[in-house]
Amino acid sequence: MSNDNHHDNRFWFGFFLGGLLGALILFFMGTKEGKKTGKLLEDKIEEIEKRGLQLKEDVKEEAAEKLDDALAHIEKLQEQSVETTKHIRSRFFKNLPKRR
Repeated sequence: MSNDNHHDNRFWFGFFLGGLLGALILFFMGTKEGKKTGKLLEDKIEEIEKRGLQLKEDVKEEAAEKLDDALAHIEKLQEQSVETTKHIRSRFFKNLPKRR
């Protein structure tokens, strides 16, 4: 019994959804107001798409700049560590006798 009720609910949901979609299509394609609204929506979507692409480029450029800064900092730290290591080695081995 509950299985039949479940199928009935799905039927009515599909029937309602189909009717709603049909009404929307009729409105957007069959009336002057619908065509104006459709054109307005199309223009808004294009505007949002352009803004999204611009935002993507801005984020990409900013990420590249930050990555370059991070790599430069890493290189600086590597150079400092090499200098520190040289200094420590020279102080450590300064008092050791040389091999013969």
